[in-house]
Amino acid sequence: MAETMTSAQVRESFIKFFESKGHLFVRSSPVVPHDDPTLMFTNAGMNQFKAIFLGDNPKGWKRVCNSQKCLRVSGKHNDLDVVGRDNYHHTFFEMLGNWSFGDYYKKEAIAWAWELLTEVWKLPKERLFATVYEDDDEAWQIWKDVSGLPDDRIMRFGAHSNFWEMGDTGPCGPCSEIHYDRGDIATQTETFKDPIKGVNGENDRYIEIWNNVFMQYERLSDGSLVPLKAKNVDTGMGFERICAILQGKTSNYDTDVFTPIISKVAELSGVPYNDGVEGTPHRVIADHLRALSFAIADGALPSNEGRGYVLRRILRRASRFARLLGQKEAFIYKLVQVLADTMGDAFPEIRERKDFVANVIKSEEESFIRTLDAGLERFETISADLKKGEKIPGDKVFLLYDTYGFPPDLTGILAEEKGLLIDEEGYEKCMQEQKDRARANMKKGINTMGSEGWTEYAVGSTQFVGYEADTAKVKVLRFREDKGILSIVLDTTPFYAEMGGQVGDKGLLQAEGLDIAIFDTIRVNDTIVHRGKVTKGEANKDTMSVEFVAKVDMRLRDDIRANHSATHLLQAALRQVLGSHVAQQGSRVEPGFLRFDFSHFQAMTKEEIQQVEDIVNDKIRATLPVNTDVMDVDAAKASGAMALFGEKYGEEVRVVKMGACGEEFSKELCGGLHVKNTGAIGMFKIVSEASVSSGVRRIEALTGRGAMALFRLEDSVLTVLRDKLRAKNDAIVERFELTLENARKLEKELADAKLEIAASAAAELLKNPEQVGEAKLYIRDTKAPDDGFKTLLDGIAQKIADDEVVVLGNVCGKAGSIAVLVGKALQKKGVKAGDLVKELAAYANGRGGGRPDRAQAGTREVEKVSGAIQHATEIVKTKLGV
Repeated sequence: MAETMTSAQVRESFIKFFESKGHLFVRSSPVVPHDDPTLMFTNAGMNQFKAIFLGDNPKGWKRVCNSQKCLRVSGKHNDLDVVGRDNYHHTFFEMLGNWSFGDYYKKEAIAWAWELLTEVWKLPKERLFATVYEDDDEAWQIWKDVSGLPDDRIMRFGAHSNFWEMGDTGPCGPCSEIHYDRGDIATQTETFKDPIKGVNGENDRYIEIWNNVFMQYERLSDGSLVPLKAKNVDTGMGFERICAILQGKTSNYDTDVFTPIISKVAELSGVPYNDGVEGTPHRVIADHLRALSFAIADGALPSNEGRGYVLRRILRRASRFARLLGQKEAFIYKLVQVLADTMGDAFPEIRERKDFVANVIKSEEESFIRTLDAGLERFETISADLKKGEKIPGDKVFLLYDTYGFPPDLTGILAEEKGLLIDEEGYEKCMQEQKDRARANMKKGINTMGSEGWTEYAVGSTQFVGYEADTAKVKVLRFREDKGILSIVLDTTPFYAEMGGQVGDKGLLQAEGLDIAIFDTIRVNDTIVHRGKVTKGEANKDTMSVEFVAKVDMRLRDDIRANHSATHLLQAALRQVLGSHVAQQGSRVEPGFLRFDFSHFQAMTKEEIQQVEDIVNDKIRATLPVNTDVMDVDAAKASGAMALFGEKYGEEVRVVKMGACGEEFSKELCGGLHVKNTGAIGMFKIVSEASVSSGVRRIEALTGRGAMALFRLEDSVLTVLRDKLRAKNDAIVERFELTLENARKLEKELADAKLEIAASAAAELLKNPEQVGEAKLYIRDTKAPDDGFKTLLDGIAQKIADDEVVVLGNVCGKAGSIAVLVGKALQKKGVKAGDLVKELAAYANGRGGGRPDRAQAGTREVEKVSGAIQHATEIVKTKLGV
């Protein structure tokens, strides 16, 4: 084996090897796939190349290689729960890969893989195994010729192991894996063929390190396979796994990918690390730190939905393990610096954003620690009324998980300490319902990964001409129809596809006898898809084959451009007022409004909001020129242009500058559409400023026509108030506050009067009690409306004595209620209103509960209410031991 290499050297040698074979190195795309609505996170190296596999290859790439950042924490690929408990599963990992798009195929892919592993990295051949798909004689023979491996070490497996598919439909093909034996060579012969202990088994002696997929088919919805137009190669090698092998380690966590972080965990916590169970917290924290940091650096933030919810789960899991190390205050954020030090060269974004990432994690940790303590209190409340052997209901187990971050195993441990069980089946049902909701909330993607359902005229990519034109003569490359909605890919388009927060254009496609209203334009990977409905004529294979005229709705585009340009002015103004730490965290630019998310850790004051608004309006009135330069991405950043972190930029980028040359007020990398000078924005009005998540604020604002419409609306409201209050503008607030104060006084007087009446009614009810031991028991039927019943109970609560129990059965229409109030002395003797009302409600098939002093239950079986409350006597007797 080669001299021990650092992880950085492993990554670099892989890239240089494939560059020497004519491959172009392509930077890793963000772990948050901004241009692919079908994915929550980037989970494989091939994600950014998906569209190319079916011929949509605008850059004309033939051979590429990279090291792709990946996250597998949701859906089919979810390793979260096993992370830290074995040696090689991770939430975040790097995928080393090389690709051929219709260029080389099996022979070169296999030969180069063998050359890199055995000649460059000098792995011992006796520890390597090749696997091929059971019918792939070609790959088997290539392995035989290239490697010289014995026949029985070139192993055949079925579709489960050696036929790779993206999903139920789409590109697929046989694959050839390379496995490495980390065990005792002396026992290799007797173990490697074992279906459990051997290659492709369930242990970690024979570990897969590289998969070469030969993408040659497309799977159709009926299950059949059709050949792709070109044969492609898609490979993936687990970076962390190969580092472990090259560094002579049995665990990925023992490599220099993880050891700096683990050492820091041990140092800061004071708990030494070992590779046994006691080291699980260290490993979990090291892994989760990487996932959180790269996701946040690439534009995702912890929240209560979608990918933000996944990040919140990861952080809470890491925080819980930190607590096992004795950390009761925020801890994970302290490790971001060491991650930036170890991975900042390969991925500069983690170094550039380390302070922001650390602040977000710290804020989220502190919030969770408060939540964790509140969760323990909630658990005590949930379990208080349960008897030994009873189950905590599934919805309560899910509540503890969803709201307080308690996984069911933690709730199970707490329950066991009290002699309780948990309803695992009920929990799983709630969990599945949440997953279904999450899937429903994901934006539905367009199938650009298969030919099925598409009518195709030509293979090619779309040329966007919308920077220069708003109309163009175009031809359809392919289209499909689904429930009356057309998805259309054009050879040329003036329509801007949704990207970078700017919504897609709307407009019209027109040919003789056929009009198609385009209601959205989206981008899926590198494919621009126009979504439309036929408003005249019929769309079919013949009518769609002609030349169309594409026309953008310019009224909407002008509003979009104004709002987009305003976001650039807004960011510059925020940095001027709040500081240089402000950076864009996302935006939404529509015709009607703009939304801008930015890094800042406290609410803006009214004065700051006004100052920002004034600066933006000043720059609008100054009619600053807006110019765009196309330049190399590194040169653009070196020039001081602001970049949106997490956005994937090509080698050439557009730099949008607002202001005179050399004195620009704003300079940003941006591929969107903009006004020609800031005066076209018209005016700018901030509507709201609020928190989005830890360390991120959100401004919503209006420009141009939208701002004018708001001013008119507010003026009309002001006019109504002026007329109703009979006051001038400068006196409206004072008159309104006076009117409001008078209304509050009247409301209080009314409430006091109602309570007095209720107390009088209560006094009438609290006569002639039934004596049950030392308790005075009142059982009464009433017929009061809902609000009247509540007021009556308030009145009784004022009158009830320490030794009294009041039980009311109320019927109002089709709704029945049972209410119980208990005096203080009897509460101490075990008569609790909450317990009593539950037992009474059961006689009427009702449900309810409450405090020891006051509780209420409801039922739809109103005919049973009167009979149910009569059981109060025997229940009170039992509780008092009478």
